[in-house]
Amino acid sequence: MRHQTFSENSQKDNERALKAAGDVSEREAFLAEESDHILRLSAKISGHPVTKSDDEWSVALMAVSEALTHYNPDRGDFWGFAAVVMKSRLLNLYQSRKRTEGEISVSPDVFEGEIEEDDPELSLKLKLQDKMATGGDACEDSLRDEILALQEELAQYHISFFDLTECSPRSHKTKKGCAKVITSFFLPPPLVELLRNSGRLPAKELTERSGQPIKFLDKFRKYLIATALILDGDYPGLSEYAANFRNENAG
Repeated sequence: MRHQTFSENSQKDNERALKAAGDVSEREAFLAEESDHILRLSAKISGHPVTKSDDEWSVALMAVSEALTHYNPDRGDFWGFAAVVMKSRLLNLYQSRKRTEGEISVSPDVFEGEIEEDDPELSLKLKLQDKMATGGDACEDSLRDEILALQEELAQYHISFFDLTECSPRSHKTKKGCAKVITSFFLPPPLVELLRNSGRLPAKELTERSGQPIKFLDKFRKYLIATALILDGDYPGLSEYAANFRNENAG
């Protein structure tokens, strides 16, 4: 029931976002009605409380408005996309403060990609966006393009970034298990072609290679498919993140 509720709510938000994108009054109403949501999300991303008197509030509000302008429902749920834009803009704010003030007032977790596990609104995209903090506008645009391209590719497997919030490994044990599976994907002969041709996770072959049970692979199926596609595809920025994850947890 919980998953169904999240799905129903996200669909309603997606529809409202589309209406708000093309109508000024609808946009203003959307931003006003979702102000508490925006505050909570900006606080989660920033790593500290945010009020409407803080710079973060203005930046977050503009980021959501920007997300409304560019939102494409074929590439995932609205709040997942809005969170990506918001985090990018907040990181730009903190970079600017660091340059002008010589210090930065934000939780280190923001830059380490440590996100609370029980928040269904924060997806894998937020972790991937951490690379933007040191890359400048060119890197940010390039990584955003990669994310959008990956969203389109994942849609062929009926996977969205929102789905990944519920199937990403969180404990050290499950991260290590997923890393073993991903490594086995690319042992000779690699299994990615089989994945692409069939549109299905080659569970039997991966179980034999990695030693992880079918039940484990089924639980993390969407995450494993997404990571394999990142490493095998034309995603240099995202591949670095995925490769680091695999290297840190393998063994």
